[in-house]
Amino acid sequence: MAETLFIRMADGDVAQWAAFDATGAIAGSVGQGSLTTAAAAAQRRRCCVLAPGVDVTSAVVDLPAAGPARLRQVVPFSLEESLADDVEQLSFAIGPRRVAGGTPVAVAAKQRIDAWLARLRLAGIAPEVLCSEADGVANVPGTLVLLIESGRIYGRFAERAPFVLEGVALREALMLARPQSDGESAKPHLLVYAQADDVEHVRRDVDALVEQFAGVDIKIAADGVFMQLAAALAQSPGTNLLQGAYAPKSNWLAFARPWRLAAGLAVTALALTLVVQGAQYMQLRRADQALGELVASSCQRAVGDSQPSACQREVQQRLGASASSAGGEDFLSTLAAIVNARDPEMRIDALSYRNRTMDLQLLAASVPALDEFARGLKQTKRFDAEIQAANQKDSGTEGRVRITGAKP
Repeated sequence: MAETLFIRMADGDVAQWAAFDATGAIAGSVGQGSLTTAAAAAQRRRCCVLAPGVDVTSAVVDLPAAGPARLRQVVPFSLEESLADDVEQLSFAIGPRRVAGGTPVAVAAKQRIDAWLARLRLAGIAPEVLCSEADGVANVPGTLVLLIESGRIYGRFAERAPFVLEGVALREALMLARPQSDGESAKPHLLVYAQADDVEHVRRDVDALVEQFAGVDIKIAADGVFMQLAAALAQSPGTNLLQGAYAPKSNWLAFARPWRLAAGLAVTALALTLVVQGAQYMQLRRADQALGELVASSCQRAVGDSQPSACQREVQQRLGASASSAGGEDFLSTLAAIVNARDPEMRIDALSYRNRTMDLQLLAASVPALDEFARGLKQTKRFDAEIQAANQKDSGTEGRVRITGAKP
C-alpha cells in the first residue's frame, strides 16, 4: 500500500515527520529534527506538509457548482466580510464538495505560503500537498473533538470547519466551540485528547461544563498531537493550499530518478541495436549493389542492354517467340509442370532448355520415385518424359530426364 510522509512544520527549522498508509496506520517511526533531515525521509515518497493551523483560516461555504479555478475567483466575495486581511493578499484553496453540503475552503496569506515554500525548498522538500494541520482533527458525527497541545486547542465539530484557538482557556474554548442545542437529545458528545501532564487540568475544566454534553471522553495523546493529526489526514486528506499559482509543477526528474539505471541500460541496448542494424544494412546495401552490377553485366552480354527491366522484357519476348514458333509448350509452362510433378524431396541439380525440350539432372529418393515423376508428366498429356539415366548413389538416385512438349 502506498505511503505518504507527513511533515509538521514548527517555528524555526524544527519539524516532526512520520509515514502513514491510507488506512492511517504508521509505517516506521516518528522523526524529529531539522527540515533537511526530514528531506532524506521524503525521498521516493509522496509528501504532505502540515502548515501551522493558526496561520490558516478554514471554512465551509455554500458555493455554486463550478470548477476549482472559477470557485477560487468567487469564494473571496463570500468570505470577504469575515476576513481581516485584504483579499488581494490572500490565497484561497478549494476542497472537494461534501456529501452533506458545503465546500471546504482554506485561506492563508500569500506571504506566509511563500515563506513556507521557501523553507521547504531550501531543505530540498517539494511537497505534493500543503494543508493546515487543523485539517487533521477527526470529523466524528455528533462529536466535538478537541486536541490540546502547549496552549493551543485544535477542534472540530462534525461536518464543520476545523479551528485553532491560542491563548484561550479550555473552559472558554468549550463555551465558544460548543454548538447550540435545542434539547437534551441534541447535546453533542465531547472527545478530548491531551498530554499526560494536562489531563487533570482538562478534567477539572470539563467537569464544570459536563452537563452541556451528552457524554465526555478524555484520552491521553500518548504519541503526541502530531500522530493524531497525521493519521486522520492519511485517511481523509485536507484542503491542499497548493492551488492556482502555487500548484506544483511537474516534477518528472524526481519521478524518473529511481529509474535512471534501468533507463540507462535500455538506452544502451537500443543504441547497440541501432548500431548492429546499421552495420547489417550497410552490408546488405553493398551486397545488393554488387548483385545489381553483376545482373547489369550479364544483361549487357546477353541482350546488349544493361538495364534489368529491358533484359527482363527481352527474355520474355524470346521465350514467347520460342513457344509461338514451336506451336506448343514454352519454358515457363514446362517449368511449372515440373514443379507440380516433382516429389518435395527431389532435388534438381541442373537443367537446360532448347527447342521445346528440357533436360533435367536431378536427385530422387529412389528409382520408383524417379519413374513416378516421369509418369506424372506424361499423364498431363502435354509432355513426353524419358528417363535417360538412373544411377544409385548413397544419397539417392541420380537421374537424367528429357521432357519434351507434346505437339499441338
